[in-house]
Amino acid sequence: MKKKHRNRTLVEVDNYSFDYEENKDDPLFKNLTFSIKEKETILLMGPSGAGKSTLALCLNGLYPEAVEGWAEGDICFKGKSIKNFMPGELNKSIGVVFQDPESQFCMITVENELAFTMENLSIPTEEMDDRMELVLQAVGMTSERKRNIHELSGGQKQKVALASVLLLNPSLLILDEPTANLDPASRYEFIGLIEKLKREWGMSVLIIEHQLDDWIAQTDRVLAMNSRGEVFIDSPPREAFYERCTELEQEGIHLPKVVKTAVNMGVEAFQKEPLTEEELGLLLMDNPGVQGESGEIKAGVKQKFNGSIIALNDLYYHRKKKFPILSGVNLEVNKGEFIGIVGENGAGKSTLLQIMAGILTPQKGERRFIDRDYEKWGQRDLRRELGFVFQNPEHQFIADTVYDEISFGMKLNEKDEGVILDQTEELMRKFHLEKKKWANPFSLSGGQKRRLSVATMLDETPGVLLFDEPTFGQDAKTTKELMKMVTDLRDQGMAIVFVTHDMDLVDRYCDRVYVLNEGKIDFDGSPAELWNNRQLIREAKLRLPYRIRIKDRKEVKEEVAGHA
Repeated sequence: MKKKHRNRTLVEVDNYSFDYEENKDDPLFKNLTFSIKEKETILLMGPSGAGKSTLALCLNGLYPEAVEGWAEGDICFKGKSIKNFMPGELNKSIGVVFQDPESQFCMITVENELAFTMENLSIPTEEMDDRMELVLQAVGMTSERKRNIHELSGGQKQKVALASVLLLNPSLLILDEPTANLDPASRYEFIGLIEKLKREWGMSVLIIEHQLDDWIAQTDRVLAMNSRGEVFIDSPPREAFYERCTELEQEGIHLPKVVKTAVNMGVEAFQKEPLTEEELGLLLMDNPGVQGESGEIKAGVKQKFNGSIIALNDLYYHRKKKFPILSGVNLEVNKGEFIGIVGENGAGKSTLLQIMAGILTPQKGERRFIDRDYEKWGQRDLRRELGFVFQNPEHQFIADTVYDEISFGMKLNEKDEGVILDQTEELMRKFHLEKKKWANPFSLSGGQKRRLSVATMLDETPGVLLFDEPTFGQDAKTTKELMKMVTDLRDQGMAIVFVTHDMDLVDRYCDRVYVLNEGKIDFDGSPAELWNNRQLIREAKLRLPYRIRIKDRKEVKEEVAGHA
């Protein structure tokens, strides 16, 4: 009988601890022990700030050498301690795509960025063109080869970062929230691309992610870190999500939506616990009462709102005489209204939000905020009435500590010192930043940076809050708390505008949604109306929310059964 081939161990982590400071009693993560096998896909989960991104940089040898940190224990790659690799040597075998793709770029254009990577790898000049075309085709960016990187959307930048790493032909590919900036359809395609690349290139893949649903089908094993920086789960996905679901929720880790549905229905009803929507679909006939998460969803009832707070009329915007980014945009935001702005990568969503915030000025069109044109508002008064949270939190940081970042606006507005202290402490408590009070904002985790960026906008009570991807990088607990805070503000009369790729968020919270497609508004209506426009969903590279996808599967199954 032929023995089944067992994949060899690629990476071995042995009793490994790390911190940025000499804090050996309470390090960022401690005593980590796990392995990664060849051609294995592992999903690494954990609350924001647990040290997941830092661990990725320890695995490829960048930390602790590149920072003022310490480490104990060992990490071995193919049986050799990473301490015995030459500087930069391990980076050629273990590639990392970071949360923020801009942190990886050195050159101006896509072509030059990839060429720079190949020059560092000493790839012969005559081979560069073919290698570049290969990786650009793999990530669907061949038409963007000559473009300036700073002109690309967030999702396009992430694809360029992936292409740069693929040039290494790595044995291990580490993806740190790789799809957070991708539109829903591109996210789904990207996940399929990773599965294809793993198969064809024979890589191992370590995925660091909060939103787990679409990754589960290709996941061999799950690692979960807790808030103390310990790995407390190392098991196959089904075992992790069903036998340890209570522990995962207690740690603020998002459960896959299919798992939540199955648990709510009663797992004992299933012959096999479902992990994917396809698996759940096969079980729907036996469970006609499935409702997903519909109990939390707005019913699609149109509400009346009094008073326009932002009005844009026939707005055009372009950069350097190039094709317009926005064309003929008409948009209105009313007091107390919750609006979502959605669309594919590069549609102009972030640009539109910055125009609404008064950061960018359109070449043509009218803009009114409350009772007068934007141009008639003083900057200080406008900032007091209008809060804006950037897509990249680092773009709005101006202070050296978390405390000073939150209190900066209050000091600028000459608030009483006692009020500043109390309000800053309260905001740090609400956003779980108390332990980072004197930390540099740039040293925070991705999720902590996002929470800080939101907290800085709440030093006053503006009439409208504009958010660019507010839930990016957030674990389940902080996402829930953030949305509770935002909806409370909306209930007090504040207008809320979200640019988001999260259709479940739109489905659950938004009163109205705008679809931006190639710089034009293609839809203005309720989420319920949008979900019925399937052609537009496809054209704008959106994706139906989970609730509607499950409902559709259920109806198809019932129709098939009715004709049986």
